[in-house]
Amino acid sequence: MASLHRRMGNVLRTAHLAALAAMTLSPLTGMAALERMDDDAMSGVSGAGIALGFEDFRWLTKPTSYYEQMGSNPVGDTTFQRADMRWYGLSITAIADGTGANQGFHWDQSGTSFGTACSGTGLACPLGGQIVNFAPFDNPYVLRAYSPFGYHYDGTPLNEDPNVPDKTVYEYVAPTVQPYYNFSFMGEIEAGRTGPNENLQSGTGEFLKSQTLIQGNAAGSIFRMFQHTQPGNETFAIMYHSHLRGDFRFSAGQDSRSASDVVGVPVIFDEDEGLHFKNVDAFIALGQPFYQALTLDAVPQQDGNFILEIPFLRDPALPTTGALNNAIKHFYSFAVPETVSDPSDPFGQTLPGFITARLAILENTPGANVDAYKAHVSSTYNIPIADIELPESYEVTHGYSRWGDWTPCRGIGCPSVHGIGAATPVSHPNRNSYNSTSDGMFFRKCKNCRDFDAFAYLLTAVDVRNGNSQFSCPGGEGCTAQGYTPRGVTSNRNNGLGALYDGSHNANGRYYARSDSCTATAGDPYRCGYGGSYSVNAGGAHVYVNGKQDPSEIFGVASRPYTENREYSCGPFGVFTCDEAVPKGIPVIRTDVVNIGDSRIEGLQMNYMKFTSYGAGAP
Repeated sequence: MASLHRRMGNVLRTAHLAALAAMTLSPLTGMAALERMDDDAMSGVSGAGIALGFEDFRWLTKPTSYYEQMGSNPVGDTTFQRADMRWYGLSITAIADGTGANQGFHWDQSGTSFGTACSGTGLACPLGGQIVNFAPFDNPYVLRAYSPFGYHYDGTPLNEDPNVPDKTVYEYVAPTVQPYYNFSFMGEIEAGRTGPNENLQSGTGEFLKSQTLIQGNAAGSIFRMFQHTQPGNETFAIMYHSHLRGDFRFSAGQDSRSASDVVGVPVIFDEDEGLHFKNVDAFIALGQPFYQALTLDAVPQQDGNFILEIPFLRDPALPTTGALNNAIKHFYSFAVPETVSDPSDPFGQTLPGFITARLAILENTPGANVDAYKAHVSSTYNIPIADIELPESYEVTHGYSRWGDWTPCRGIGCPSVHGIGAATPVSHPNRNSYNSTSDGMFFRKCKNCRDFDAFAYLLTAVDVRNGNSQFSCPGGEGCTAQGYTPRGVTSNRNNGLGALYDGSHNANGRYYARSDSCTATAGDPYRCGYGGSYSVNAGGAHVYVNGKQDPSEIFGVASRPYTENREYSCGPFGVFTCDEAVPKGIPVIRTDVVNIGDSRIEGLQMNYMKFTSYGAGAP
């Protein structure tokens, strides 16, 4: 990354901005309407900040306008090639709903319109109409300066007296609530370019076109600037708390109506194809005021390169014994005293982090019994219940990343699953079906493409919680020897001869079969993996294919092809009938969509991070 070259078109379209005003909260009397303020008037303004409101908003850049990241020609003995990246048509619009002015359109700029109209809606369309309430007057973007209470890097209080503040932060705050909108752009990755960048049509290399659609919002995000208080590093610093939610799609399949392999030419992308992420909710806290900063620096002797870093929250050379200081306490936000240890652990391992994370999950799980878990912690570790409380600071120091809306929860305080502790089975979380397009992460083929074969390979699940050793063996060899009966091994997952798998046939229990579910195993939820049930039910999409690579061979797991019993004529003159076990092939699911499930990270923290950019020609 030797340099950053930016080219932007001058096409900026907004239907109208109904409210873009500087507003103050100081008393205003005798004013019947807003008046333009000159520099002298602005110098006398005091208040909570400047509010920016946007209604009926749409921002479009021309599809041929782009940002460019230029690579350098490699040096020395290497097989790498120079690579450039470009992002075209950066736009913010409404999510196309297929009606009126919000029909939605593609990138190709057909005729006199923006582009060819979409036949679909939502993630099928990269460009839409106007966003009605992008940031209304009563919930705007706010730019302000203020002095919140906090801690120096050494833990001493900061801004204790609001009337006599020590330090001020400047922050840009997004609306607390926003409608979902469409943030989209096209992309090109070009490798092996030999021509000058002043003429993209000359000396082109090999490249791939793609589009990215993000349909959601960043309500509640905060960007702050302040002075870092770390001794010896009192520098300008920034902090960004990103809260992004919505649906995402990355696709590279072009539509035959407007396909091109020419640099800089807008195309129509297939409305279905690509990698999708549905129901994403991610909060990532990069820095905290005053004591943890996100800093930007230059790479020594490397012009154009930079370092993006969150310095160590605590100097690793300092001892970690004894009480933590206030800044560290704020960062970790323990729900119990930091010295709490496991009485059954001979090493006295401390558990405040585990208890805090567990309590946070329960407080964010619908139907959870938080008090039951607090009672368990109180009795186990001899802590008064009054001292067990999740600090408010946890919500700003700990992030999370939830891809899909499946919310697994196991153990004390969690909602009952699979009827455990109840006379009859109760509602429980279900994982996504193999071809679900409403949740989680999934790949989808293009409209006119053939279905593809997806392997459904069962993995082993292990319960890693303290004191537990259960694991879910998915079948195949080696399970019974470890004291576990393979899950899901039924008459439709065997050697094709009608006998259940007993280790003596050419069975393969590591694949999902035509119809398999663990919902009937109400007595043992561990057979279903951690926290919920699986249900494949591939039906007619389940087929056997000969000649395919068996994934179990790659992973070094003993697994043999399915076989089936076939009759053939045998004996003198073929008067007898014999049976023969012949290969049936590898079981697959033939589908147009393959859903790979949900993913969750809870209690995400950034204690240290460093990103350094280097050009390909850097020594």
